[in-house]
Amino acid sequence: MDGKGFQALVAQLGDLSTVQREALIAALKRKLPVDEAVELIDTRFCADPTCGHCGSRDVRGWSSQSGLKRYRCKDCAKTFNALTGTPLAQLHRRDAWLAYAQAVADGLSLRKAAKHCGIALDTAFRWRHRFLTTAKDVKAKAVKGIVEADETFIRKSAKGSKRLVGRAPRKRGTPAKSGLSSDDYAPVLIVRDRHGATLDHMLPDLEAPTFARVMKPVVAHDALLVSDGRGAYGQFADHEGLLHIALNASKGERTYGSYHIQNVNAYISRLKDWLRRFKGVATHYLPSYLGWRRMIEREGDLTPARIVMQAMPQAST
Repeated sequence: MDGKGFQALVAQLGDLSTVQREALIAALKRKLPVDEAVELIDTRFCADPTCGHCGSRDVRGWSSQSGLKRYRCKDCAKTFNALTGTPLAQLHRRDAWLAYAQAVADGLSLRKAAKHCGIALDTAFRWRHRFLTTAKDVKAKAVKGIVEADETFIRKSAKGSKRLVGRAPRKRGTPAKSGLSSDDYAPVLIVRDRHGATLDHMLPDLEAPTFARVMKPVVAHDALLVSDGRGAYGQFADHEGLLHIALNASKGERTYGSYHIQNVNAYISRLKDWLRRFKGVATHYLPSYLGWRRMIEREGDLTPARIVMQAMPQAST
């Protein structure tokens, strides 16, 4: 990026806006070194500082911190710097940030990511879940047309917990109880249409009202629902007046004409294959990993810039 282009880019950093965030991401996409980008942003911002909280230009200098000039707004009395409101705000070890985003894109384990970026293991843990905070909430707001639904079961884990209640720590590889006991497995509902719009949700139980509560806000009223033979789907479809095709796999029913649930089942297969690399995901953090997988499905090959864009609403570590 030439100097003129970069100045035009960072000139947008004067207010808390979508433009501001997109400007910084544009710099990252062009692989500008983070420290160099920060230095240039700070220099350009100094020429015309604007409060990152209220947008006021009535500001004055307020010393410096972490190599950045700091200002105080006379209108709202808050302090700020050139990065306030951006994903680089309050982020220590800025030199390792993009490298860590690449580690997330590559799906590295926490230990490998920490070693790759030269950061502590607990820092790698915090950064992973910071980057995934937004992704876990990005789900399909509507599924329509032919909608497939199925549930999958992911073994519960208290990985990393220092206090276990009700049982002793379980050694890796220990067989689960026979059957899909709620003590051992967390049920996850997956709803997906033929266009790839996907909703997933961890379920507290397998009762019909729970399925309805998750599906009603997103399944279009004119959708055709295809599911397995679990009664909760039929009850939901009847209550909402949806066309419904139930396939009983135990009786060998895999398709009904051109209707099937192979799309959602293939998604579940990809999800579980991908989760294996983490050698057990703590159930508490499973929603973040579900969001991570949806992000991969939406974006295809992830890049550090795409990881950063997903984390944009978060402005602190």
